[in-house]
Amino acid sequence: MSFILIDDDNISNFINERMIRIEYPDAEVVPYTNPIKGLEFISTHLTKKYFLFLDINMPEMTGWEFIEQINQADINVKENLQIYMLSSSVEPSDLERVKNYDNIVGFIEKPLNSKFLVSLKN
Repeated sequence: MSFILIDDDNISNFINERMIRIEYPDAEVVPYTNPIKGLEFISTHLTKKYFLFLDINMPEMTGWEFIEQINQADINVKENLQIYMLSSSVEPSDLERVKNYDNIVGFIEKPLNSKFLVSLKN
């Protein structure tokens, strides 16, 4: 399995990567603290299926702006990218906003947990 983590907080990326490695020791995990670099990776390396865990609140580009960039680019995300929005606080407006995007699979409160990660096997 392959994962992309995009979060401006190094500690969140570290914790989430550790949780992924507990459940999937052989997983490819590609972390970014800069969403622009993450977008560049997705634009050039999306040749297989990835799970993307995307922070909502980042200074360079919000998670919502990131999604808009993906939607505007010529990137085939439907087949190769399962997007989950991440946030440390659950805002009802964010939960509603997730429903407006076909390419977002769900919303997860930080940090990732084992129960959720195990569910990805299905």
